[in-house]
Amino acid sequence: MEQKEVQNLINILEESYKAIFKKDVKTIRELSNKTIHSSTIAQDYYSISTAVILYSLSKIFERDYNKYKGWNEFYKNVKFFFKRSIQSLKKQDFKEYKKNIKRIILSINKLDKKLKIYIKDVIENSKVNKASRIYEHGVSIGQTAELLGIDEWELMNYVGETGISDVKYAKTMNAKERLIYARRIFNE
Repeated sequence: MEQKEVQNLINILEESYKAIFKKDVKTIRELSNKTIHSSTIAQDYYSISTAVILYSLSKIFERDYNKYKGWNEFYKNVKFFFKRSIQSLKKQDFKEYKKNIKRIILSINKLDKKLKIYIKDVIENSKVNKASRIYEHGVSIGQTAELLGIDEWELMNYVGETGISDVKYAKTMNAKERLIYARRIFNE
C-alpha cells in the first residue's frame, strides 16, 4: 500500500472516529463513500473493508439501538478498535490493522440476537452496496466480488436492479447548462 493511500485511510479513520463519538450518521456515510473512491484506485482490502464497516455503522446508528442488550459493549469496542486501527496504520502494521477491522466485525456477534441478525444483514447488504459503487467506478464484477468476498451473481443482480450497469458515464451539468437544456427541450 502506497504512503499516500495509507495517509488517506488514516485521515478517513480519524474523521470516522470523531463521527462515531458523535453518532454522526451523515459524516460516517460520506466517509464511506470517500473511501470507495480510494479503494477503486488501489483495489485493496484495507480501504474496501473500511468502507463497508463505515457504511454498516451509518446504517446501525440511523436507528435507535442503544436500548438493546450489549449495545454499550459494542459501542465501546467499535471506538476502541477504531483507535487501534488508526495507531496500527500509523505504524504501517497492516497485519494488526486487519486484525482490528475484523475485531470490529466480530464485536457485532456479541450483540442481542435480534440486533445481531439485523446487523449481519446490514454488513452483507453494505458489501453488495459498496461493491456496486466500486463496479460503477470501472472495476470488473469479478474483481469487485473477489475483493469483498461476495458472490458475483448477487452483485450482478444488485447492479441490474439499480441500473448502474446502464449508465455510460456520470456527468453532471451546472445550473446554467441545465437551464439552457431545459429551455431547448420546452422550445422545440
